[in-house]
Parts: sequence; structure tokens; C-alpha cells
Amino acid sequence: MSSKELMDILDKLKIGITGKHLSVLNADDIKKVEEYLVKGKKDDIATNSEKEIKKEVVKLKKTDIKKVHTNDENSEINSDEHIKNNKTNKHKKNFNLENTNSLNNNSKHNNKSKDHPKKNKKDNILKEKVVNEVVVEDIKVIKMCEELTVKELADKMKINSSELLKKLFLKGKVLNINSILNCEEVEEIAIEYEYLVEQEEILEETYGEKFNLEEVDTEENLEERPPVITIMGHVDHGKTSLLDAIRKTSVTQGEAGGITQKIGAYQVNKDGKKITFIDTPGHEAFTEMRVRGAKVTDIAILVVAADDGVMSQTVEAISHAKEANVPIIVAVNKIDKPGADVMRIKQELTEYNLVPVDWGGDTEFVEVSAKKLLNLDNLLETILLTAEIQELKANPNKRAKGVVLESRLDPQIGPVAYLLVQEGSLHIGDPFVVGETYGKVRAMLDDRGVKRQQVTMSEPIEITGFNSVPEAGDVFYAIKNEKQCKKIVEEVIKDKKIKELNKRKHISLDELHQRLEDEKLKELKIILKGDSKGSVEALKDMLNKISNEEVKVNIIHSSPGAVTEGDIKLAGASDAIVIAFNVRPTTKARYEAEKENIEIRTYNVVYHVTKDIEEAVKGMLSPIFKEVYQGRAEIRKIFKMTKIGNIGGSFVIDGRIKKNSQIRVLRNGIIIHEGELNSLKRYNDDANEVIVGLECGITIDNYNDIKEGDIIESFIMEEIER
Repeated sequence: MSSKELMDILDKLKIGITGKHLSVLNADDIKKVEEYLVKGKKDDIATNSEKEIKKEVVKLKKTDIKKVHTNDENSEINSDEHIKNNKTNKHKKNFNLENTNSLNNNSKHNNKSKDHPKKNKKDNILKEKVVNEVVVEDIKVIKMCEELTVKELADKMKINSSELLKKLFLKGKVLNINSILNCEEVEEIAIEYEYLVEQEEILEETYGEKFNLEEVDTEENLEERPPVITIMGHVDHGKTSLLDAIRKTSVTQGEAGGITQKIGAYQVNKDGKKITFIDTPGHEAFTEMRVRGAKVTDIAILVVAADDGVMSQTVEAISHAKEANVPIIVAVNKIDKPGADVMRIKQELTEYNLVPVDWGGDTEFVEVSAKKLLNLDNLLETILLTAEIQELKANPNKRAKGVVLESRLDPQIGPVAYLLVQEGSLHIGDPFVVGETYGKVRAMLDDRGVKRQQVTMSEPIEITGFNSVPEAGDVFYAIKNEKQCKKIVEEVIKDKKIKELNKRKHISLDELHQRLEDEKLKELKIILKGDSKGSVEALKDMLNKISNEEVKVNIIHSSPGAVTEGDIKLAGASDAIVIAFNVRPTTKARYEAEKENIEIRTYNVVYHVTKDIEEAVKGMLSPIFKEVYQGRAEIRKIFKMTKIGNIGGSFVIDGRIKKNSQIRVLRNGIIIHEGELNSLKRYNDDANEVIVGLECGITIDNYNDIKEGDIIESFIMEEIER
């Protein structure tokens, strides 16, 4: 607020202040304002203006006190000094300094100063000392970072906590001594007690810094490392197909609906040099997973379909890459398709400051076709050239550091995580810590399923040996011993609990009333299970956004892994439905669900989950197909036939298996294939159905990758009305 604005407001208060500038205000004027504020007189001035007045009054006191000084008798007294002397005298009066021996009786003091210049100088020093001591006592400042508890604020202002709680209650805020106050709330209270609030800079320690896990490298220890490349872009623009073509594998066929739903990391070789690729999900529900991908990358490959153009997720991907401060290479894909228009793509991307090199910019554009394998070598060469310019280096001879790309709970081997090693080398048996979990490396598998004893810089690796499932995006450190691991994790968990307690938002009286009204809202309670933490987090975020004026979506529990009996019991106790994304219930869980009449909805494409929940919430449910479970068979032996393929020698463990039914193949509770039965036999004879307790031979239409121990689940789809 400017001096003029404040003086205009003071004039409107009608309390006898008519000056035109703050510099003419004296102690009496300040007292008038304080009395007005204390008595609570009301006029047309807004509450916010009163707050500003309070601030300025406190600041004015601080400023004027700093101006208190003494003048040497021999100095020239001009008009400006005359004003300063007036202010000094006024403040002397305010601080009861007239009776101080070193300051009273100015005329006598001035006469003496002619005869005793040294004494005069000494008196002036004494004056300054006395006044400065008073100033220190009078200027009251509260220093804070982002938040303070009520008790902390009371302690800083040297008042009783109960007094502060009472004042807050009268303002309509129901708090306790541990409730958190933000900076604005602290400032509002502090002004009433004539305190100034000063913000202190927050210097947050990283996980590694806090526990001294970071190791300093010297230039001679650094070696060139492979670049880490993130493939980003809009859904169905061909990101996975492009990587697939580079790797000459068939990852895309294994993805539900052709959409990547987990982060995958792979390494390829080009002219003896390694390149690590991270394939981020393309659907908008997996924004958070894609952000993780962008944070670990050196170069971003932005895939844009030549026949489609720049879309919403293309723009989002550009933002993530720029925020991560990584160079972008544009791969214009599908140039073999009719309607491909490379010039249009280049034109559209210039709007986002991605100007092609041949247009005078600094962004590399490579025209490719993943389907026809066109220009892939050119793309790899461009990547290596960009990486060479960046001079990517790290120290391979120290303890490993990296990031968790994805994690899951495997029913047989426990917590599993997919890591990217960024520095150092990781070995079998290395103790490690990551977020709130720790462990010792038990086994390592690379992206091709090969067991490894050691991995180094920029290598993706799947490891086991965690004591619990780590969070995707957490940084991991290999450290000296397990004892240190436990100590670090205990402290991390303790800090997290404190922060969670502090984050509990306090409510006002109005909010309390509103909360009671909200109890009338209907709730759609959901238990959410998924095949990985990343999938669960993304779906949870999406579902939490779906609600209307009458129904609220409430996810009461979410975790990765198969649907368990405990999940069903929780659903029964809380009247919730169970959503299983790319996982299935255990046999016990299915029996419990049937017994308790609990609905389990299974999905493998995120669109279908959000669409169904949206329709349920809005009450616009159209006829759908309902899955009717029939039975399960366990594959106990594989028979390989040249012309037919693999036959699963199976034993029906539940219900019945019917010919021509739809089936899904489960491995450790995770869906690995959905399709149809090709044939069902009892010995050498065709069978229409095989019931529980009997053996049978099963072949699956267009699928041969069955293994002993796999579960074949049979079901049919019936059309019903919701």
C-alpha cells in the first residue's frame, strides 16, 4: 500500500488525522489509529483495509524508531534535520527518555559541549546506545518458513496458548495447539499483537543429503555413460511401436487395447554404443507416470503421427520435457500412411518453439515409419549425436544410485521393482535404501530376462529383495550395511508421520456446519486393486475427480496385487464395490464375494474404468454385458504338437470349463492373455464341457505361451440392463 493510499484511508476514519504523507505522523497520530482499531469502530472501510492499516502502523513504528538519532552541535541544521529532530523528540517522549540523565536538559548539555567536545561525543554515543536498546526491545518480529503451529506462534509472541486459541475461536476457527497456521493466518494474528512477520528461506534437504548418501565425484573418476531416452507423445501415435521396431520385439501386442500402461525401460546397441529407452504411457490417466519418465531422461523423443498432428498430450509431453530441461528430438511417425503431412507437423510445432534445424531452429526432426522400419538408423544416429554434445558422464566405481521406474507385489517372490541405475554399479547382495523401504539385492533380471550379477550406469534392471513395495519415482541408494538401512527408514517413516499429522486441515465453524450437511451426500465406495503401484495411483487420481452434486466417489482402499479375501471382507463391511485393473481375485476371494454378494468389476483398459464409474455416478447407465464366471482349470503339463501347438494338460479345480467360452490366462494372479478356447478334449474326444475334478486338454486360439501352473479361467458375457 502506498503512502498516499494509506493517508486517504486514515482521513476517512474521521479520527482527526489530515496529513498528506506518512512522514508527518507523530506518536499521537499513531495512538489515535491504535485506539480506533482496539475499540473496533466500524465505518465504510473494508476489513482488508483495516488489516493494511495495522501492518503500516507496525511498520511505521519500526521505521521511525530506526530514525531516532542525535545530532552533533557542530553539524549544520537544515530543514530536513529539523524534521528529524522533531521526530526524535516525539519518540523520546514515547519511550520516556526525557528523564534519562544523558539526554535531558539540552541547553545545559549544549553549553557544556563547547568546553568539552570529547564529552559531547561520548554523550552522543551513550544516547545512541540507550535508544538502540529501547528499539531492540520494541520492534517485535516473528520469523517463520511456511507454517507454524498454534503453540509455536503463541511461544514466539510470548502469550498463553489458551489465549490465542480463544481469540481464534472468536474468529470462527476451531483449532487446537497442534493445528497448523499458514503464513497469511500468522500475519493476520501477528498484526493484532503488533508483530511483523518475516519469511525465512526454506532450504530443503534431499533424501541423499539428509542421510549423507551422496558421494562426491572428481573429473578423473567420471566415464562416458549411455544416454537415457524417453519416448513421449499422444496416445496411439506409435510410441511403443517405434520402440518395438527398434528392439525388433512385439511389446505392443501384449498391451491392452494397444495402449502402454506401464513404464518399460530397454537397452539397444547402435554401432557398439548403448542407448537406454524409457517407454512412458500415452493415456492421460498416466500423466504422473510420464512425469517420472521425464525426470530421469537425458533426451526426449517426441513422437507425432504424420496423419494426425499435434494433440493435447503432445503439448503436455512438450511441457514435461521442457520442465525437465532436456533436449527434444521430434520423430514424425507413420509417414507411410495416406494423408501424412510432415510440413503441417513442423508448422504446428513451431507454435511451441520447436523449430526444425532446416528452418533455422535447433530442434532435430526425423521422419520415420515404425511399421515399415523406415529411417530408424537415422533416428538412432541423431540420438547419439545429441548425447555426444551433452557429454554425459558418471562414476561407475562407486555405490549405486538410481530411481524406481515401476514397482509391484508378486504373490510368489514378494516386492519387485524396476530400476534405472544412474550412477555407480549395483551388485547382488548390496544393501540398499529407497524411500520408506530397504533391503538387500537378491536377484537381478535385465530387460531381456537375463540374470545379472552386476549392472552399471544407465542400465534398467528388475530387482527383488525389498522389505516392502517401494514407491515409483523414489531415489534408491546402495549403502554400506543393512543396519544403516533400517535406521534411515525408521527416521523417514517417523518424519512422514509428523508431516501427515501437521497437514490435517483445521475447519472453521462454517465449514463444520457444511460438513454436517455433506453427510447427506451419497457415496460410491470403491476398493481399487491393480497390477502395479503406478497403475493404481493413476486410476485413483482419475476416479477421485469423478463426482456430481449427489454422489461422491470415495476410494476407501487401494493397493497393487490380486484381489484378496481381506479386500472382499472390507468391501462387505463398508458396502463398497471392488475394481480390479489387470488383476483377478484369488479363488478364496471369489468364494467370499459370491457368499457376501460383493460386486467385483474387472478391467484391463483404463477408459472402461472411468467410463463405467462416470456413468454410474451420473445415473446414465445403459445396457451392458456382464461377465458370468464359469470355472477354472490349472495347467499341470504342456504337450507340444507340431501342427496344433501347445496343449495344456489341465485339471478343473472349480466350476466347469465350456467349449467355445471366453477365457483368460492367469499367472501369479496377473492376467497375461484374454481370448477364446480353440479346443476342449477329454482324452482323444471333443468335449462340450468338463466339470470340477476332471482332467482335460485345452488349446487356446492364437496363443501358445502357456506354462505349467497357469490358471485358465472360463467365462461368458451376458447382456443385461443396469
